[in-house]
Formats: sequence, C-alpha cells, structure tokens
Amino acid sequence: MIKKITILIVASILTLTPCTSKKDKEYYLELTDGTSVLYNSANEKELVINDWTEFNDTNEILLNLEDKEYVIAVNNIENLNNPITNLAHTVPSALKTEEVIEDIVDVQEEYTKLINEKNQPIKNVKQNVEELVEKFDDLREELNEVVEDYVL
Repeated sequence: MIKKITILIVASILTLTPCTSKKDKEYYLELTDGTSVLYNSANEKELVINDWTEFNDTNEILLNLEDKEYVIAVNNIENLNNPITNLAHTVPSALKTEEVIEDIVDVQEEYTKLINEKNQPIKNVKQNVEELVEKFDDLREELNEVVEDYVL
C-alpha cells in the first residue's frame, strides 16, 4: 500500500512539474565581439542586443504598431528612418552573417516602399506596414538563429 501511494505521489509530481528544456530559457550572452545579448528562447520577439540601438529601436516601434490608428502608425514609421537606414552599418560583427545582411536589405526595401507610398489609400499603407513587419520578423528570426549558436 505504501509503495502504491509513493508511486502515485511521484507520478503526480512528475505530471505537475512543468517541462522546461534548454530552449525555454532566457539567456544573457556575451558574443565573441563583446556584444551582449538578452535572448529568450521561448519568445524570439524579446531579443535585445546591447549597443545596437538601431535594431532595438526598430524592434520596439514595430512591436508596438499592432492595432494602432493609421496616423499613429505612419508617424511611428517615419521615426524609423535613421534606425532602418543604419541597420547594416551598425550590426555587431558577431551577428553579421550573409543571411542577416540580406534580411536587413529586405527590411530597408520594404521601408522605402512604405515611405514612398504612405499617401496611398489606407488599405495599401496597412499592407505595406504588414510587409515591413514581416520582413523585420524574418530579420529577428535570423538573428535569433545566430544567437542560438552561442547557447548550444
């Protein structure tokens, strides 16, 4: 009887204990070039790269764009000119891969298209904003993959 109760207790504990793997953690990493990164394996949008202000500013503004009014969204987008323009010139060397650079170019192209068409009908502008956010998501995903190499 005691054996059955012990087995039942152990089984209950194992079932109630959350399974956390190495991939479900937050890391503060120092990369080979001295760049420090706050990386959350469970949420790639939480990526913060110290001393890469252009990325962090763009990331914050684009994450906050969801469900915003048109005028607010366009004003926020216009504030991205300098950060997006300088992304490629300021990327830390430890993160500067061919894929990251390609994704930065894609973000810059979508941003240019959005700015050039900001006076189009709202439907078109919203679509351009969505495409910019999607391209930045691709960049963020690629950066997370590069950072994951430091975790493993």
